[in-house]
Amino acid sequence: MNTRRKLFAVTLVLVAMLIMFYRYYSLKYTEQAILDNVTSRDGYTLVNQQEQVPIEVFIKPEWIPFKPNEQKELNEKLLETHNTTILLNNVWNRGNDIYFSFHAEFNMKYKAGEFLYNGIFNEDGTISSPSPGEITIYDKDRNKIPLGQQGIGPGADFSFGIQPLDQKRIQNGFYIKYTGYNLYNYSKK
Repeated sequence: MNTRRKLFAVTLVLVAMLIMFYRYYSLKYTEQAILDNVTSRDGYTLVNQQEQVPIEVFIKPEWIPFKPNEQKELNEKLLETHNTTILLNNVWNRGNDIYFSFHAEFNMKYKAGEFLYNGIFNEDGTISSPSPGEITIYDKDRNKIPLGQQGIGPGADFSFGIQPLDQKRIQNGFYIKYTGYNLYNYSKK
């Protein structure tokens, strides 16, 4: 009986240590923890290296739902630059427009690195509204297409809609140029 109690106590201590290690690791070393610490300047210096860094991607026609109320969950990787991956998250034909949502993922390094973000990180750890930037779309022949509704966030995400009147112009795919990202450089203090 005494041996069982000792084994149980040792197991309990090991489990508690494992939980504490996991908690410590997830608060310091995961990409989300590093991003949170960098952007709040908790142990990191953060410098806005360049404003309005342009990105440009092509949207393939097979990713576009032309039928009303059709939605495509894609998570299609479009671009990797400055340790930031831009994904076409989903596209939804809402009837009154086709709405494109983009998601940014970060490859954060613990000691130092860089990333793109469409907000402004203030010295006090707060984030200001998105940096001024523009979403411009072009057909395959580089003719500009008007945009409908636009959105920024959450995080470094962005989105926009294309009105029914202009949907024929995107049937062969189209280009997006977005200038709302800032290039940030960070390092451990």
